Amino acid sequence: MLDIVKKPVLRIHMIGICGVGMSALAGMLQQQGHYISGSDTDVYPPISTQLESLRIPLYRGFSSDTIMKLQPDLVIIGNAISRGNPEVEIVLNNRIPYVSMAQALYYFFLWDKETIGVAGTHGKTTTASLLAYILDRAGMQPSFFIGGIPKNYGKNYHVGNGRYFVIEADEYDSAYFEKIPKFMVYRPTHCIMTSLEFDHADIYKNIDEIVVWFARLKNIIPANGCIVFNNMYPHLCALHSTPLSVTVSYGGSGADCVYQYDDGILTIAMNGKRVEAKPKIFGNFNYQNIAAAVAMALTLGVSEGAVVLAIESFEGVKRRQEILYSSNYLTIIEDFAHHPTAIKNVLHEVSEHYPHSYIIALYEPRSATSRRNVFQNELPAAFKDADFVIMKRPYRLDKVPEHEQINIEKVIADIRGQSITAHVYDTVEEMVHEAFTQVHSQVHSPHTVMVVMSNGGFDGIYDLLVSQAKKLFGTDE
Repeated sequence: MLDIVKKPVLRIHMIGICGVGMSALAGMLQQQGHYISGSDTDVYPPISTQLESLRIPLYRGFSSDTIMKLQPDLVIIGNAISRGNPEVEIVLNNRIPYVSMAQALYYFFLWDKETIGVAGTHGKTTTASLLAYILDRAGMQPSFFIGGIPKNYGKNYHVGNGRYFVIEADEYDSAYFEKIPKFMVYRPTHCIMTSLEFDHADIYKNIDEIVVWFARLKNIIPANGCIVFNNMYPHLCALHSTPLSVTVSYGGSGADCVYQYDDGILTIAMNGKRVEAKPKIFGNFNYQNIAAAVAMALTLGVSEGAVVLAIESFEGVKRRQEILYSSNYLTIIEDFAHHPTAIKNVLHEVSEHYPHSYIIALYEPRSATSRRNVFQNELPAAFKDADFVIMKRPYRLDKVPEHEQINIEKVIADIRGQSITAHVYDTVEEMVHEAFTQVHSQVHSPHTVMVVMSNGGFDGIYDLLVSQAKKLFGTDE
């Protein structure tokens, strides 16, 4: 494969190009000078607009004729693509070289870099974004590839000239022909492990299966590489009880890197070094993410001054506690939360940040795990810091085996059992109507915060909420 990727110019076709990762990879490969084309069925903004701006030919739908017409040197197959896809079949039948997205990243960008993988159930995107930004502000010219859009950059990838490549390294598999976590394919030199809980119930049976892969990840980090891990997660503590690399813990009591937030100032201390900064992002979960990025940066030799400058100018990541609208009466926050732990953390942090506000949680069970009953009993408690809960019926529940489906009515009943009003609706229009009915009914709380949580498009609810808010309360302050 290295013989192919060393060619200065290739014709590369990407099947399933409209995913966040695939579209970013397309831009990176084009930047290297390759001719890129792609095909997909779900072709819509902002990805379609981004590809059009790059003048990348985009074929709507999948057809064997597309491959025969383009005659690509290499095909990249996205992880949502399966056997039976006409383009995949023609690639296989004609022995056209093909790779997964993860393999393409490794062979084209990672193999000669010092790769820093950011893995874990929660916090990967924010931690990776901040670490890349710290290295950038320190003048190290890093590359990065991230599953969200850091606001400081406006895009989720960058190819720099420095030695480091920061990549969000998740445990989901890479392609139908490569059923191993992406982080194994990336072969990182250094790694941050932010957390470890059960997730991805569509491909893992239990937490033990995920722990095995994290152990294998640990085993490929070289002795002169560094692993930074969160000691608040028992599975990670057990995993790193016998270090094979430079190992730094952060998070809870007894950690090598400790943090404290007091009166607007976040203090992080490690190995005699001390960082004091005023971050723009808030909440203990984010302070953990900051501590992880700082621990890795200090280990790599970044100065405390550069770290402080980066923390204080870091704007956060789109869809992570992102404020979509704010006025004297209403604030609308979007978050990617879909795992019970993430939902609980976001709502708790919002309740602490807005202690006198009425909090409405709007949630869509959309991920493969959240539509299953694996967290049937844990999910209701995650909403304990909300005053009012509005849920949408799970997305495409018919795609989940009946015996595995979440019982959303029971979730609603259990939330009500905590003396919290909760409703479930079929459409986002109904949800928006209910949300603003609650806003108008709040005579004792002058300010309301809506926290909108989904790992998908949520049927366009974000624009509907913001549009209605502007009609009622005017434009953002």
